[in-house]
Amino acid sequence: MALKKPRKKVALSWWLRTYALALRRKPASWLRRETDPYPPPPKGVCLSPSLHHFHAYDRAPLRLSWRRMKGRDAAEWQTVTRHRLVQLLGLETRQHPPEAHHPEEFPLREGLRRRRVYLRVDEAWDVPVHLVWLEPEMPRMPVLLYLAGSTSGVHVAWGGVHIPADYLLLGVGADMARQAAMRGYLVVCIEQACFGERLERALRPRSAARCIDAANHALLLGRCLLGEQVADVISVVDWLEAGGSGLDADLDRLHLFGHSSGGTVAVYAAAVETRIRAAICSGSVGPIRETIARRRNPEGAATVPGILNWMETEDVVGLCAPRPFIGVSGVRDHIFPFQGVQDVVEGARDVYRDMGRVDRIHAVAGPAGHQYYPKETWEAVGRLLGT
Repeated sequence: MALKKPRKKVALSWWLRTYALALRRKPASWLRRETDPYPPPPKGVCLSPSLHHFHAYDRAPLRLSWRRMKGRDAAEWQTVTRHRLVQLLGLETRQHPPEAHHPEEFPLREGLRRRRVYLRVDEAWDVPVHLVWLEPEMPRMPVLLYLAGSTSGVHVAWGGVHIPADYLLLGVGADMARQAAMRGYLVVCIEQACFGERLERALRPRSAARCIDAANHALLLGRCLLGEQVADVISVVDWLEAGGSGLDADLDRLHLFGHSSGGTVAVYAAAVETRIRAAICSGSVGPIRETIARRRNPEGAATVPGILNWMETEDVVGLCAPRPFIGVSGVRDHIFPFQGVQDVVEGARDVYRDMGRVDRIHAVAGPAGHQYYPKETWEAVGRLLGT
């Protein structure tokens, strides 16, 4: 019995010390400040993992970069580079065309109509797709594929609201699908993996970051989340080409719009899928080594394993040539600064120039931060696409 009392005292002492230290650190957590309990390393010692990565990025080989391949035929370069990008994204052949099930229609305001279907694109993999158009149906409607950003879901595109923050997005013009439909488009809104209806539900518990579980699971199969999101877009194009919409869609005018994380998917989808005739990418364009490679990425998204061994964003955009490409960003965008859009567009412009269509690529500036820019976007679309 005499041995147990000191043990209890020691245990109580350690519990008291633990709580005392936690209380001292609590104010920093309330203020969302990072704390570092370790002593600083000796001068010249590099311990932070990112420091090594930053130096590696500077030496990235970019073996297929157009800057290294100048003088080669642009179309030939695109064939080789697109093939490599498909491999890096881990794109796999899926059921073509996918099967649609559970169709349902809903009336919207302003004479718009919405039809929802679920596309079975792979085993245990369904993609919610929402068609939005203005009634009465017009003949030969141009088609706009729509990809929302990291929001509560694609419903914001037609003005839907599920959480309070949706109102803030609508206040800056996030209902781009509604706007497009009012301009005569048949809009095809794609719910992306990890957002909206496609939030992770099978895992208990799931990670706080919405995308990280799916991103890590994809890596176990040699794929990446961005590649799976691009594959979803391609599957929707297959479905449309097979007449799945049941509407008079003009697939010769199949355009793609994406914002923020959706814009990143749009960049890569347009690069590998030539049936997409034009791409409008908002708040999502910048050199890899100056954007996602220089900041935290708690979601695990937008990362293509090994891509800097072969190409940069300007090369990915160059794969869109000679099809129209519009990059949009705010002059105060802290995630994808407008300067990055300009740099990418200037780099890719050389490919467009080689293909005789330098007039088909533009960088468009918005007056504020990381948000939608309807006015500037539609003006650019009107100039470049005539719609």
